[in-house]
Amino acid sequence: MKDIETLHYHVENNFPVPKELVFKVVPELYTHQINKLSYKDRMRFKKPRIAYARADGELLEVDVQFNNQRQTELDKLMDKSMNMEMYLLEQTSDVYMMYHDKMVDEMKYGGHIGLREYLMQLDVMDPENMKPWERRFWSEVRELHQINSDIKALQ
Repeated sequence: MKDIETLHYHVENNFPVPKELVFKVVPELYTHQINKLSYKDRMRFKKPRIAYARADGELLEVDVQFNNQRQTELDKLMDKSMNMEMYLLEQTSDVYMMYHDKMVDEMKYGGHIGLREYLMQLDVMDPENMKPWERRFWSEVRELHQINSDIKALQ
C-alpha cells in the first residue's frame, strides 16, 4: 500500500517515477520486456509459488493426495498447450498495445486500404525499405506466428 501512495505522490506532484517502483506496483506492464530476456534473467522476475506445508515442513494430507494423483501424459500436454496459448495471448496483447497508435497513423496517412492489405505488403516488403518500427513490429509478428504454429503442432 505504501508503494501505491508513493507512486500517487510522485505522479500528483509531477516528480519522476522510478521504474522499480512502477514494477513493484504494476509488474504486468513489464511482461513483454521480461519475456524478451534470457532464461537466466527471466528467472529473477519469477514470482515464488505458495507451498502449502505445515510449520514443521511436513506436507498437508491434501497435498500428499494431490501429488499421488499425478497427471497423465495427455494432461501434461494439455497444460503445456494451455500455458502456451496464454503466453501467446499475453504477447499478442502486448504487441497490439505497443504498435496500435503507429498502425492507426499508418492506416490514416500511409495510403493503405486496410490493415490486412498493409500486413500483406509488410510480408513481401524488403526489410531495408521498412521503417525501423515496422521492422521491430514485423519481427514480433513473425515470432507470434511461430509460437502459434508450435501450439498447433501440440494439438
